[in-house]
Amino acid sequence: MIQHIVCFRFKPGTPDAAIQAAGEALRGMKGKIPEVRAVRWTRNLAPSATEYPWVLTVEVDDMAAVDRYTAHPVHQQVVAEYLAPVREARLAIDVEA
Repeated sequence: MIQHIVCFRFKPGTPDAAIQAAGEALRGMKGKIPEVRAVRWTRNLAPSATEYPWVLTVEVDDMAAVDRYTAHPVHQQVVAEYLAPVREARLAIDVEA
């Protein structure tokens, strides 16, 4: 099992509604992308949360599944519509679970 973890920082002034909409769209990928076993969207609870205050965790079977997930049209659409316009920075990490 691989946990694909992505930390996000949004542009200053991004409305909370835009962040909530992004979270809903990201959670909605489960069931639409076959490789996705679980999706979590939550605030970063670490003391350094101001640097990357939001975290996406996607569980898939293996690294090949990560590649298929990131290339999937649903993922690409969510990124283009909900994240790209408001994202200031992101940090992606893939770890074995």
